[in-house]
Amino acid sequence: MVLELVDATLQAVEPISQRTAAWQVFARCAVPQLGLGSLARLVSLLQQYGPDEDAELALLLWQSEIALTTSAIKAVQRLRSLVAFLQGQGITNAASWLQWRDTADAPTVLQGAQQAPDTLHALRWYLDSGRCDVPWVLMFGRRVIGQAPTQGHIMLAVQEMAEAMNLSAKALARRIAWHERLFQALGDVPELRQAWWRGVKRTLQAQLSNATAVKLQVQGVRERLPLVLAVHLRQGQPILTVQLPRAFGAAPAWPNLTMVQLRQEGWGSGLELRLLLQGEGVLPAQLQLDIAKRWKAAQLQPPVFERISAAKWEISCCWCDGLWKPSSLDQAEVTIWAIDTALQVMEYVLVLKGMFGELQATKKP
Repeated sequence: MVLELVDATLQAVEPISQRTAAWQVFARCAVPQLGLGSLARLVSLLQQYGPDEDAELALLLWQSEIALTTSAIKAVQRLRSLVAFLQGQGITNAASWLQWRDTADAPTVLQGAQQAPDTLHALRWYLDSGRCDVPWVLMFGRRVIGQAPTQGHIMLAVQEMAEAMNLSAKALARRIAWHERLFQALGDVPELRQAWWRGVKRTLQAQLSNATAVKLQVQGVRERLPLVLAVHLRQGQPILTVQLPRAFGAAPAWPNLTMVQLRQEGWGSGLELRLLLQGEGVLPAQLQLDIAKRWKAAQLQPPVFERISAAKWEISCCWCDGLWKPSSLDQAEVTIWAIDTALQVMEYVLVLKGMFGELQATKKP
């Protein structure tokens, strides 16, 4: 839905080649970097950057692919108007958008909307041509194929599969969702899982010797379980948090890393991990772009940036760390795996801290 909405926003950008390039950059770079996977996430981003920061937001969304700064700022303003209109109609996600779009009075509402002419043009285009991804189809495709499939191809494949099974697409979706919940890693040994997390913790403590606090906890455990960490690690979401002090002598505006957090995102054939780096100070748009380029050059996972406040930010990324079948591993192999994972985390931390050091060096008299 976000891709279609931005496509509508860019309809007024000319020439067409520049419009296409701007949309491709948004889809390829801005969506993963800013985590724009839903309308709610787009609304959150627009709230983080006020109207007086439209130039900053335009740089993040289109990364200079719209040559004229005024055109890029107008595109951001148009995007704000489109989102405000959708919110005014009670549209909060793709499902509610499709429901509203199919109502008989949608064209009448649009005709009476008090919007700027170019915004109305974009709304009409969106109303006539907008499409919506079906999240469960894409998630199913990613898990089975191992990468994000083309939307049209996976939609057609699932539809044909449902017809072959004499089911509707919705009925097939319910079955797939049910099996997905049952999909768990095989051969689990809770004691080795506990050893793995503790190995990661020990290695990060040794690497980040100035840490003020290191904590391993588990979230999402609803059942009453024995107070045994190994059991909780299997039932909930493990989170390892390392708190760091503010860099000595750093100016308040300089970005400074204050927290490193590693958590397990999900279960399956692979151990899905999410790294969160949180800090203080100002993280301008150009620096965010530079970080993304430096991580890519170092063959690290693409970052997702979040501005919590004017002086607080966080950067996250996800990866799938091997196959979790500890029944076929011994204690030594689990320990080596834990050390390797912790050192992967340190790669992200060191690249980020190195860039912050370069920034401070250039600003000192």
